[in-house]
Amino acid sequence: MPAASVLSRSRAPWWLACGAALVAIYLAVFAIVGSTMFARAPDHFAFAATFDLTVSATLIVWWLGVRRRALPAWVAVVTLSLGIAIAKARVPHAPIGALAALGGALEVVSMGWLLLRIRRVIRVARAARDAGPIGAIEAGLVAARIPARVAAILASELAVVVLAVTGWFRRPRDGGFAMRSTGWLLFAGVIGFLVIVETTVLHIALAAMWSPTAAWISTASSAYTLLWLLGDAQAIRLYPVAIVGDTLRVIVGVRWRAAIPLTEIVSVTEISEVPDGALGLALLAPTVLVTLRAPIEVHGLLGRRRRADRIALTIDDPKAFAAAVR
Repeated sequence: MPAASVLSRSRAPWWLACGAALVAIYLAVFAIVGSTMFARAPDHFAFAATFDLTVSATLIVWWLGVRRRALPAWVAVVTLSLGIAIAKARVPHAPIGALAALGGALEVVSMGWLLLRIRRVIRVARAARDAGPIGAIEAGLVAARIPARVAAILASELAVVVLAVTGWFRRPRDGGFAMRSTGWLLFAGVIGFLVIVETTVLHIALAAMWSPTAAWISTASSAYTLLWLLGDAQAIRLYPVAIVGDTLRVIVGVRWRAAIPLTEIVSVTEISEVPDGALGLALLAPTVLVTLRAPIEVHGLLGRRRRADRIALTIDDPKAFAAAVR
């Protein structure tokens, strides 16, 4: 069994213990606040309830979660902020002055922490820019101690937005092998046009027959889909498959990416369809099959991962690609 899997399982009970303890505190506080006992001495009970929601809850997260490496440190900060918000909204006679001072101090600390983290994210992302937009942002977020799965999801979302907005003004990186022979970019443009037309018609129909709110929800959903389609197309154009140093960098839009050492490549053969058992990363139709000595990990959208020792790709000039790899 992989060591990472064993470590993940060993941390699971602490996740559960921390969550159960927090739920117990919240339920106890709400029960006391809603009881007749609270009305007899509201000031004293309000202070105790506020203390439990803020200090006690944060200490529990730190002791059961952060200290045992089952949770990142920022969860404790979020717990404290959440406790302040709950106390203000749900606890009568809560010490508002003390909460305001604590909230202000927490905000200053949080902003400083965030600025330091952003600088680290940017620095690490720039150093990892050869991994493509998603890989670079993910590396920066992981360096800021954001959980790997969360970092993968955030990196995908951020990269798509950046590509969709700034991709129009950027040139493809030099030395890459283009992936346009199948006409996917034209195909994506047609899909985008159809999405715009369909969204416009559906928005009018929903607004007239149902409600404006439903119409705008549908439009927002379609706009989000269009954003991903645009970001993927820009990534295909700007980040072709390329040899960087002694590594083959495979970036297929925002869908897949992999770093393959050239020494691990056994052969590159021309193909017209994906062979059985191979991992298909082609755009519509494959042109080359890269065979490896051993399986490597391929990173997909929103943290998805696959392992493969044969990868099918779309490369416009297969012969030049094979010669470069050799």
